[in-house]
Amino acid sequence: MEANRHGGPYWLTIHAGGGWDPTLLCDPKGITSADDPAPINNYFTDEIEQVGDFLVPPVEGHLEFFQTFQNDLLVINGIDVGTNGHEQGTRATWSGGMDANRPSLMALIAGAVEPRPSLAFMSSGGYDYTAGLVPITRLPNTGTIQELAFPERRNAADPSVVYLHSDINSMIQKARLERLDRIQSQVHLPRTVNAMQVLQAARADDSELSSLIEVLPEEISSDSMEQQIQVALSCFSAGVSITSSLSIGGFDTHGNHDATHTPRLQQVLSAITFARQEAERLGIADRLYILVGSDFARTPHYNDGNGKDHWSITSMMMMGPDIQGGRVIGATDEDQLPRYINPETLELDDNGVAIKPGNIHAALRRLAGIEDNPIVTGVEVDSWMPILG
Repeated sequence: MEANRHGGPYWLTIHAGGGWDPTLLCDPKGITSADDPAPINNYFTDEIEQVGDFLVPPVEGHLEFFQTFQNDLLVINGIDVGTNGHEQGTRATWSGGMDANRPSLMALIAGAVEPRPSLAFMSSGGYDYTAGLVPITRLPNTGTIQELAFPERRNAADPSVVYLHSDINSMIQKARLERLDRIQSQVHLPRTVNAMQVLQAARADDSELSSLIEVLPEEISSDSMEQQIQVALSCFSAGVSITSSLSIGGFDTHGNHDATHTPRLQQVLSAITFARQEAERLGIADRLYILVGSDFARTPHYNDGNGKDHWSITSMMMMGPDIQGGRVIGATDEDQLPRYINPETLELDDNGVAIKPGNIHAALRRLAGIEDNPIVTGVEVDSWMPILG
């Protein structure tokens, strides 16, 4: 059986776990006086810089990031997730709604693509519930890939050290495929048929995993997040995966907010930058979507422990081949409450509506070409937001 190779587009999500603070990233809010009794942040309004349409707070590394990606990046501010709960907010951000058992957008996209490669949806964290629509794969590092790609070897890196002679391995592989063919001919339920096809693809002679070895970088990063990105993008480049979700934790900063939170934001921006660099190296940058979001946001004031608590009005950032970059959609007022927008033009409009996660997901589904796919039946989202491209 010839493996099902996917040629793109590819989708990568990065989840800022715990609830990030957009006022320190893409929706800056400064103070005008050092005597402010309830400061929203510990920087002044006149320290905020502008890069194209983007306002940038005085946080190390942020200016360089927005300068680098000012033509590619789309920021959506003032998103009302409707909750301060971690689980519900994460589900809303990545599935478009809060009701239980909703599949993530990445699961929907991976499940809708045909023919589907066997590692269609990969996850190293974040919201990755699939509702049984597509198998989920977890490959935390490159060593795991080698072990799975070459199960006949005692040492995955050494092709000369094997358990059985190559002729015996070939006979076993042939017998397995023939058995799968017999079983598959006897099943009729769509989900069972799909599972058998996935298993058959994974066990084919030209195993999809084996092709990953050719595209893995010679130098594997020692940083765990960068290594997860290398694995995900290598799977994309080899055509064996469609979507991948990653997560960076530590954003639930109820105490010592600034000192703890800003390094986490730098990790997020570094991850985006590294992903784009790897995509360029692999030649897939023109087919890669990157979506970045969080559970919710942080309060527009500090608590008694110099921390910030949960706040339901948040932001998302994204870039990709059909996303019109260099733009900011939506906004918040000085109290970090959402400003309304016109649902047709996306311009600020006091008589408009607030942005909800479902609106964004409707636009992303159209962008992915799955809005009419049967796999999304029953997974409803609000659909007024125009296409993001």
